Amino acid sequence: MKAALISPTEFLHDIQPYSDYHLILTHKVIYDKQYCNFYAERSKAGDYILLDNSAAEKKGRSVPLKDVVLAAILTKPKVVFLPDYLLDSDRTLDELENALRSPHVRFLRRVMPDIKFAAVVQGIDANDWLECFHILNDSRNGIDVLGIPMLTTYLFGSRSIVLEQIKRKVRKSCHLLGFWKGTPLDEIYKEKQYDFVMGIDTSKPVKLALQGKPLRSWLDIERDREFIDRSHNHFNSELLKENCKGFVEACSV
Repeated sequence: MKAALISPTEFLHDIQPYSDYHLILTHKVIYDKQYCNFYAERSKAGDYILLDNSAAEKKGRSVPLKDVVLAAILTKPKVVFLPDYLLDSDRTLDELENALRSPHVRFLRRVMPDIKFAAVVQGIDANDWLECFHILNDSRNGIDVLGIPMLTTYLFGSRSIVLEQIKRKVRKSCHLLGFWKGTPLDEIYKEKQYDFVMGIDTSKPVKLALQGKPLRSWLDIERDREFIDRSHNHFNSELLKENCKGFVEACSV
């Protein structure tokens, strides 16, 4: 399982040596030229880039599709996440259908014919989530990759329980979205055993380093919702490197 390390712009060059697999954020691509240029260069270098729709950073609602398409044109990712809405399977499925028929997506397919589209499985409870999964898992719907959010921890008890339930049914590669504050690092060892999981993204190794904490302090992290979008003046570069290296190694099969 690959690890995508989420970081503020000023530390991108510090984390780059540890992974060639990246989840990047649409709003950062559009509004941060340095961030955009960095990942455009990583794309040219052959790194595997997934472009996220920034829903988690924008209070559960995806940024407009036109912004996602613009960010894709600027960075040339391998995978683009189409709109989703936190806990709302009906709206997510409706917006996905609209997106796949839209002129924005038709244009993107024309200029980037090898692009893959991803959808995040959503649901208000376990049954609703599984129903949404079965719909998105259909091989004929234009979706290539499934996003499995950390939200499933609240619905099922842990995300690894979900992966176990879908392992004999899933037809598409999956990316695990996020690794939240209260989830033990040991959960990684359960999640990485499934061969349909491409990778996982998290900001925690970087965030811990900025708080002066090593990876073993995984559950002691302080909340910092503005972490990705603001500047950070002081950090321990060696601790940052150790945390990133340690997390990538933990994800490796």
